[in-house]
Amino acid sequence: MAKYKKDRLKVANAHLARARDQWDRAAVDSWSPEEPAECVTKCFYSYENALVAAATALGTTWTKKHYEKADLAKRLFEQNKLKTDISGLLVRLNELRKDVSYGDPGEDLSEVDLEDLVSHLELFLDEVGELVVSLEED
Repeated sequence: MAKYKKDRLKVANAHLARARDQWDRAAVDSWSPEEPAECVTKCFYSYENALVAAATALGTTWTKKHYEKADLAKRLFEQNKLKTDISGLLVRLNELRKDVSYGDPGEDLSEVDLEDLVSHLELFLDEVGELVVSLEED
């Protein structure tokens, strides 16, 4: 494996490990007594880190801007690099996260099914993990 690719995959795995840690902490926040604000915020960052892991593994550039990551997610989905389109979810979670950060967790937050959110996130983490492993095996 070329050194550049090996280094890229090492960085991707680090992002994925961070995403899994954030998922684990979000899962705890989804249990009773629920912490919706914490759960949604950790899920948002976990999704972003997983997306960054996928982009890094693929050699695709990315930025730290949240809205650009949604565009990246859409692009990787449309290019069949990712099976799941998380672009809309990233936008929604970012809005919820901002509401929480600015002290105004509105009604939208109470409508989020935290268990579903965490479950879908786990599936996405598995998808990205499979992508990284497949690239390591190439």
